[in-house]
Amino acid sequence: MTADPPPDLRERVRALVADRGYLDLLAAVRARMEAHGEAASVTLADLDDGARRALADLLGARDVPGARVRVRLRDLDAALRTSRVAAGLVEVVEAAGGPLLDLRSERTEARRGWLELATELERDPGVTARPEIAAWAEGLRRDGLLARLADDLEDARGLVHRATAVVARLPAGGVALSVLAAQTTGDPHALDHGEALATLVLRAAALLCGGDGVPATPAARRRLWSEVGVVCDPLSTDVLVLGLHASGAGLLARTLGDHAAAGEPVRFTLRALERHPLELTDRVLHVCENPAVVAAAADALGARCAPLVCVEGMPGVAADRLLRAARARGATVHFHADFDWGGLRIGNVLAARYQAHPWRFGPADYQAAVASTKVTAPLRGRPVTPSWDGALSSAMRDHGIAIAEEQLLETLLADLA
Repeated sequence: MTADPPPDLRERVRALVADRGYLDLLAAVRARMEAHGEAASVTLADLDDGARRALADLLGARDVPGARVRVRLRDLDAALRTSRVAAGLVEVVEAAGGPLLDLRSERTEARRGWLELATELERDPGVTARPEIAAWAEGLRRDGLLARLADDLEDARGLVHRATAVVARLPAGGVALSVLAAQTTGDPHALDHGEALATLVLRAAALLCGGDGVPATPAARRRLWSEVGVVCDPLSTDVLVLGLHASGAGLLARTLGDHAAAGEPVRFTLRALERHPLELTDRVLHVCENPAVVAAAADALGARCAPLVCVEGMPGVAADRLLRAARARGATVHFHADFDWGGLRIGNVLAARYQAHPWRFGPADYQAAVASTKVTAPLRGRPVTPSWDGALSSAMRDHGIAIAEEQLLETLLADLA
């Protein structure tokens, strides 16, 4: 740290900067010196009239410079030493505004700290053990989100520590959002919407579900939380079914029976499933990804439709609760989804959680769909290898075509009849 200037120098500088132009000039010089460290010259921009006149007076220039001027620091230093101040540039600047800061070194050190933090996150065991969220850590380093969310490097370090603790719990198996927050951070509101931690964790959750960003709407965020097993509230997550049956005379059993007999789809919230447990009697359940399949089945088949459950993407908490209950009663689950990477990712989850079997969801089915579908869309996103048949992903890569369930309704409905 530079020693304090002597009292007589402070007095001389005070006399100099009594002219506002000199004060503004020295402030501009300080800003450039702090930003660039040791430099031969500085460019002073947007100087007001007083500062420009002060610069001309100090350098003995005949003309007042423009608003942007490049000045050699040794010329300023020499001019100050021969002026009534009789001191060098650094002494005068520090006497006027305190010790100079080395902002360039501070920036370099800060960049090093952020890089170390990003590397630490990428090497975290919870990240390296789950390749599907490796892009999470890479993205935080690449786009600067962490720096925007945190107040400083130390705050960011704590944020990363809490975020990895939460992500390690996903999928969470039906825990309440506030409970998950309290268990992992000690604060039940740490994952509330708008909190920095929630933004980080939702970005990882999106990757786990095959997405790549935080949803913009409250409903979509609740859906994403549900897909990773977190309950925002028991009414915001539900499951769509058609043709299911249950024993007993409970509310949901009666509702299922009435809707199955009428051939009408019905939704059950997580609250209803928790308060009125179902004892499903169906031995085989078919699972689809898109509600359009359920609507078409209800229109075409009505009460003749085989038991059908729609997960609408990754199975949310309500769908998970229903499918686990069905499996506990000995039901077999068969699944279909879109022939795209997201559909394969959903299939992997269904196969792993519920020992589900593919339903017209193999390489031969895909080849037939490509051959019979006139309008197709390109296959986009990160490739996924299906756990039930790796040849399916090879066929999809070869063709580069995505086929939606809605394009295969005739085939699917024939099976459900």
